[in-house]
Amino acid sequence: MSLEDRVFELEKETALLKEEVKNLKKLLKVKDLAEDSEWIANRAGEWMIKVVYPGIYDPEKSPSVGFPHNRRKVAEQIKAGQMVFIYVIRPVKRIIGLTRVVSPVKPSDGQWPYSIELEWVMPPKPGLTLEEAGLNIRPRIGESLYAIKQSAADRILRQLNEQPDLHMEEILERLSQYLVNAQKERVSFKEAVERLRMAGYEESAEVLSAYRAQDGSVRGWDELAERGELHRKYPKARSIIWPNTYSSDPD
Repeated sequence: MSLEDRVFELEKETALLKEEVKNLKKLLKVKDLAEDSEWIANRAGEWMIKVVYPGIYDPEKSPSVGFPHNRRKVAEQIKAGQMVFIYVIRPVKRIIGLTRVVSPVKPSDGQWPYSIELEWVMPPKPGLTLEEAGLNIRPRIGESLYAIKQSAADRILRQLNEQPDLHMEEILERLSQYLVNAQKERVSFKEAVERLRMAGYEESAEVLSAYRAQDGSVRGWDELAERGELHRKYPKARSIIWPNTYSSDPD
C-alpha cells in the first residue's frame, strides 16, 4: 500500500472514530459547551446559575444551595470564589441576584444531603427571566445547575445592576408566599379536577381538565389554579382544591 493510500485509509478511520464518539456522547447525554452555546447543564464553572426555592429570600439565614445524592460529583466541582447567579423557581421564575461560593460542598442534615454555603454579592432584586437574559435554558427535573460563559454573565450583571434592591417588605412578602405554599396540602391534577366536580364547580373543573402546558403536560396547573387565569375567573376554586390552605377565600 502506498503512502497516499495509507493516509486515505487513516483519514477514513479517523472520521469513523469521530462519528462513534459523537454517537456515544449522545447516548451518554454529554453536552460540550460549544462555541454557539453559552451554557451547559449540570456542570460547574467560574460563572453559574443555580435553580433554588424561594426560601433563599430568608434574611435570617445565610444563603446556601443544596444538591441531591445523584449530583454529589457535580457539587464537588464547585470551588470557593466561583460566582453563582440565583434563579428562583415559580412563582418568581427569575434570576434575582448574585452570590459567591464561600465553602466547598459538605454533608447536610437539611432537605438536601449536600450543601454549599454562599454569600450575597448582589442582593435580591426584582430579577430577570432567562429569556430576558438571552438564555434558552428551561429548568427541568434533574437540572438545577448551569455553567455559563463570561458573555452571558456580563449580560446578566448589566441588567441586574440597572435594577434596585428589593425592600425588606418585598423580600418578606415573597418569603411568606413561599412558606404558605410549602405548607399546602399535596393534591394531584386528577384529584383537583375531581374535587371541583364533587363540589359542583363543573365549569371550573372543565377549564382545569382542559389545561395543558406548552410541552403537552399538565405541569404548572397548580399555578394556574392558585394565581393564574383559573383563580381570577373562579376565585373560590382554589379553596375547593386546597381547603386547608385557602379556607378563607371568598365565595
